[in-house]
Amino acid sequence: MIKKEITPPPKGMIGPRVVHLSKQIRKVFNEAVIEQGLFSGQQDILINIVENEGITLGALAHRLRVATATASVSVKRMEKAGFIVKKEDESDARIIRLYPTEKAKEAPEKIKEHMDSLESVISRNMTNEQVYELSKLLDLAINNMEKECGNID
Repeated sequence: MIKKEITPPPKGMIGPRVVHLSKQIRKVFNEAVIEQGLFSGQQDILINIVENEGITLGALAHRLRVATATASVSVKRMEKAGFIVKKEDESDARIIRLYPTEKAKEAPEKIKEHMDSLESVISRNMTNEQVYELSKLLDLAINNMEKECGNID
Protein backbone atom coordinates (compact mmCIF):
# COMPACT_ATOMS: atom_id res chain seq x y z
CA MET A 1 0.00 0.00 0.00
CA ILE A 2 1.34 3.40 -0.99
CA LYS A 3 1.11 5.91 1.80
CA LYS A 4 -0.14 9.28 0.61
CA GLU A 5 1.96 12.18 1.84
CA ILE A 6 -0.20 14.79 3.53
CA THR A 7 0.68 18.40 2.86
CA PRO A 8 0.45 20.48 6.02
CA PRO A 9 -2.11 23.30 6.02
CA PRO A 10 -0.87 26.77 5.06
CA LYS A 11 0.81 28.70 7.88
CA GLY A 12 -1.37 31.30 9.56
CA MET A 13 -4.65 29.59 8.63
CA ILE A 14 -6.67 28.21 11.54
CA GLY A 15 -9.51 26.30 9.87
CA PRO A 16 -7.37 23.92 7.80
CA ARG A 17 -5.13 23.20 10.81
CA VAL A 18 -8.13 22.40 13.02
CA VAL A 19 -9.54 20.10 10.31
CA HIS A 20 -6.17 18.37 9.95
CA LEU A 21 -5.86 17.83 13.71
CA SER A 22 -9.49 16.73 13.94
CA LYS A 23 -8.95 14.04 11.30
CA GLN A 24 -5.94 12.72 13.19
CA ILE A 25 -7.84 12.66 16.49
CA ARG A 26 -10.90 11.00 14.89
CA LYS A 27 -8.64 8.29 13.38
CA VAL A 28 -7.10 7.44 16.76
CA PHE A 29 -10.51 7.59 18.47
CA ASN A 30 -12.03 5.22 15.91
CA GLU A 31 -9.11 2.82 16.41
CA ALA A 32 -9.77 2.87 20.18
CA VAL A 33 -13.47 2.12 19.60
CA ILE A 34 -12.73 -0.68 17.12
CA GLU A 35 -10.19 -2.14 19.57
CA GLN A 36 -13.10 -2.67 21.99
CA GLY A 37 -15.09 -4.55 19.34
CA LEU A 38 -17.42 -1.67 18.54
CA PHE A 39 -18.23 0.11 15.31
CA SER A 40 -17.72 3.86 15.16
CA GLY A 41 -20.76 5.57 16.70
CA GLN A 42 -21.72 2.63 18.90
CA GLN A 43 -19.75 4.10 21.79
CA ASP A 44 -22.55 6.67 22.29
CA ILE A 45 -25.13 3.88 22.54
CA LEU A 46 -22.92 1.95 24.92
CA ILE A 47 -22.28 4.92 27.21
CA ASN A 48 -26.01 5.72 27.33
CA ILE A 49 -26.90 2.15 28.28
CA VAL A 50 -24.11 1.94 30.87
CA GLU A 51 -25.22 5.23 32.43
CA ASN A 52 -28.96 4.41 32.17
CA GLU A 53 -29.28 0.69 32.84
CA GLY A 54 -32.73 -0.54 31.88
CA ILE A 55 -33.37 2.20 29.32
CA THR A 56 -35.91 1.38 26.63
CA LEU A 57 -35.02 1.44 22.94
CA GLY A 58 -37.34 4.41 22.38
CA ALA A 59 -35.77 6.42 25.19
CA LEU A 60 -32.30 5.54 23.92
CA ALA A 61 -33.18 6.68 20.39
CA HIS A 62 -34.60 9.92 21.78
CA ARG A 63 -31.42 10.60 23.77
CA LEU A 64 -29.29 9.92 20.68
CA ARG A 65 -31.59 11.99 18.44
CA VAL A 66 -32.03 9.14 15.95
CA ALA A 67 -34.98 7.10 14.73
CA THR A 68 -35.89 4.07 16.84
CA ALA A 69 -35.29 1.83 13.80
CA THR A 70 -31.76 3.24 13.46
CA ALA A 71 -30.96 2.58 17.12
CA SER A 72 -32.51 -0.88 16.84
CA VAL A 73 -30.05 -2.00 14.16
CA SER A 74 -27.04 -1.04 16.29
CA VAL A 75 -28.56 -2.50 19.45
CA LYS A 76 -29.09 -5.84 17.68
CA ARG A 77 -25.46 -5.87 16.51
CA MET A 78 -24.24 -4.95 19.98
CA GLU A 79 -26.42 -7.63 21.57
CA LYS A 80 -24.96 -10.22 19.18
CA ALA A 81 -21.44 -8.99 20.06
CA GLY A 82 -22.10 -9.44 23.79
CA PHE A 83 -22.38 -5.81 24.87
CA ILE A 84 -26.12 -5.61 25.58
CA VAL A 85 -28.74 -7.84 27.16
CA LYS A 86 -32.46 -7.28 26.52
CA LYS A 87 -34.90 -8.08 29.31
CA GLU A 88 -38.66 -7.77 29.64
CA ASP A 89 -39.89 -5.14 32.05
CA GLU A 90 -40.97 -6.77 35.33
CA SER A 91 -44.36 -5.05 35.39
CA ASP A 92 -45.13 -4.89 31.65
CA ALA A 93 -43.88 -7.67 29.35
CA ARG A 94 -44.50 -5.47 26.29
CA ILE A 95 -41.61 -3.22 27.36
CA ILE A 96 -38.07 -4.38 26.61
CA ARG A 97 -35.25 -2.85 28.63
CA LEU A 98 -31.57 -2.70 27.68
CA TYR A 99 -28.79 -3.61 30.09
CA PRO A 100 -25.01 -3.50 29.65
CA THR A 101 -22.91 -6.63 30.09
CA GLU A 102 -19.63 -6.56 32.02
CA LYS A 103 -17.86 -6.30 28.66
CA ALA A 104 -19.88 -3.17 27.94
CA LYS A 105 -19.09 -1.63 31.31
CA GLU A 106 -15.33 -2.00 30.73
CA ALA A 107 -15.24 -0.53 27.20
CA PRO A 108 -15.82 3.20 28.00
CA GLU A 109 -12.96 3.23 30.50
CA LYS A 110 -10.61 1.57 28.01
CA ILE A 111 -11.58 4.09 25.34
CA LYS A 112 -11.03 6.92 27.84
CA GLU A 113 -7.54 5.57 28.67
CA HIS A 114 -6.73 5.63 24.96
CA MET A 115 -7.96 9.21 24.63
CA ASP A 116 -6.07 10.36 27.75
CA SER A 117 -2.93 8.96 26.15
CA LEU A 118 -3.75 10.86 22.97
CA GLU A 119 -4.20 14.05 24.98
CA SER A 120 -0.64 13.59 26.25
CA VAL A 121 0.62 13.26 22.67
CA ILE A 122 -1.26 16.38 21.55
CA SER A 123 0.13 18.48 24.39
CA ARG A 124 3.69 17.09 24.31
CA ASN A 125 6.33 19.86 24.41
CA MET A 126 3.73 22.39 25.58
CA THR A 127 3.80 24.00 28.99
CA ASN A 128 0.67 23.88 31.12
CA GLU A 129 0.16 27.55 30.31
CA GLN A 130 0.35 26.85 26.56
CA VAL A 131 -2.13 24.00 26.85
CA TYR A 132 -4.51 26.27 28.76
CA GLU A 133 -4.03 29.13 26.28
CA LEU A 134 -4.63 26.86 23.25
CA SER A 135 -7.74 25.47 24.91
CA LYS A 136 -8.95 29.00 25.62
CA LEU A 137 -8.31 30.11 22.03
CA LEU A 138 -10.12 27.06 20.63
CA ASP A 139 -13.09 27.82 22.90
CA LEU A 140 -13.13 31.37 21.55
CA ALA A 141 -13.07 30.07 17.95
CA ILE A 142 -15.87 27.59 18.73
CA ASN A 143 -17.98 30.34 20.32
CA ASN A 144 -17.39 32.60 17.30
CA MET A 145 -18.55 29.87 14.93
CA GLU A 146 -21.60 29.03 17.03
CA LYS A 147 -22.67 32.68 17.13
CA GLU A 148 -22.22 33.05 13.37
CA CYS A 149 -23.32 29.63 12.10
CA GLY A 150 -25.29 28.04 14.97
CA ASN A 151 -24.54 25.03 17.12
CA ILE A 152 -23.73 21.76 15.32
CA ASP A 153 -25.79 19.58 17.68
